[in-house]
Amino acid sequence: MRKLLYATTALTAAALVAGAAGDAAAQSPSPYREALPAPAPATTTSQAAEKIKLGLSGYYQQWGVITDQDYTTRTAVGTNNQHRQTNLVDNKHNSEICVIGQTTLDNGLTVGINVQLEAFTEADTVDESYLFLQSPTMGQVIIGDENNAGYLLHVTAPDGGVSLDSGDLCNIRAFETGTGTQTSYGGLGANLFDSPICTTNLRVNDNDSGKFTYITPRFAGFQVGASYIPNLESGGDNNSALTQLGSGDNGRNSGLSDGVAGGINFKDTFGDFGVQASGGILWAQGISGAANANNSNLLAYNAGAQFSFAGFSAGGGWMMVPQGQRGVVSAAQAGTTGAPAGSAIKSNGMGWTVGAAYEFGPYKVGIDYETGTNNKTSVGGVDRLDQAVISGSYALGPGIKVVGGVFYYDWQEENQMSANQGVGGTTGLKLSF
Repeated sequence: MRKLLYATTALTAAALVAGAAGDAAAQSPSPYREALPAPAPATTTSQAAEKIKLGLSGYYQQWGVITDQDYTTRTAVGTNNQHRQTNLVDNKHNSEICVIGQTTLDNGLTVGINVQLEAFTEADTVDESYLFLQSPTMGQVIIGDENNAGYLLHVTAPDGGVSLDSGDLCNIRAFETGTGTQTSYGGLGANLFDSPICTTNLRVNDNDSGKFTYITPRFAGFQVGASYIPNLESGGDNNSALTQLGSGDNGRNSGLSDGVAGGINFKDTFGDFGVQASGGILWAQGISGAANANNSNLLAYNAGAQFSFAGFSAGGGWMMVPQGQRGVVSAAQAGTTGAPAGSAIKSNGMGWTVGAAYEFGPYKVGIDYETGTNNKTSVGGVDRLDQAVISGSYALGPGIKVVGGVFYYDWQEENQMSANQGVGGTTGLKLSF
């Protein structure tokens, strides 16, 4: 264990020091994610009375990960836990290529599109795909497969380069979690990011479902948004099924419909002191009586805040899901989860994160902690994941950043179906274009 910690610390330090050899560009001034999509580059912004010109944008990440994992699973309730061998060193990636474009009409209205393609083989080829209409005085309308307003306006903890909240470690699968995967953990078709385990964002069963969203202009520091979601599809990225129940849309139909989400965000500076804060809520109606049914309505809400001064920043995020369900346990799933067939697959629990960072020139360092629980089924306790990371980054140039960090995690799955605890280190290149 001690040798692993020495090795990962040395790997991270070497990556950051090596990055300092070149000229650096200043990093982005704030980790806050603005609600409005980033404007298209000038080369893809059409002049008045012209058609929309399309261009490419996106991000590309390659990672190296070292982990010492104590990973155990069991195939069914009542069987003995078995230790699983894991790689000491692995290559990870997370990348998307976005097709974007916009044009501004003579009346000042900007019309644009954003289609985000996975750069590696994934369950869905297209991530988000939406159209937007925006005006400096009227705000923005977003139509299509995009996150809801409560998600877009959320504020969370800063980080030094390796993030936790809907973050890098879960995104690249830096360690094993559960008898399934991050996209189908526990073999139940649910996503870790669709529970409070890995996120404080309001994407519970609604990641990129087709929806209608309106976000106001910012006034006196405040910005407000609302979304209507006909069907919550746990991945979306396609035409929503017209039926509220059943296994349509490749099983994405969650049995939740007529969802509404809202969020409020405040962002302002007072001298050298910066303040950001947010609050959001998501509700959807549950429909019972068929496959993928939900016998209870979904309710989730979150909040976050971040403060900055003279290069220092600190903050956190929180989400509570007091009630929610995603279908019922099948006979096959009952054997691998320990839950009775026909019982509810739940999406309810609580998660929170805190972090602090310091930015100086092209460098940034930070420390973060996140914990989350999810009551996945009606028996056997809860799933729980704790994560902590110390990380740093160096801006090699515009859109090119080298990052690294050392981390700790502790995963416990309900019914003792799996467990994993360990430490690791990671370094990577994050490119944006």
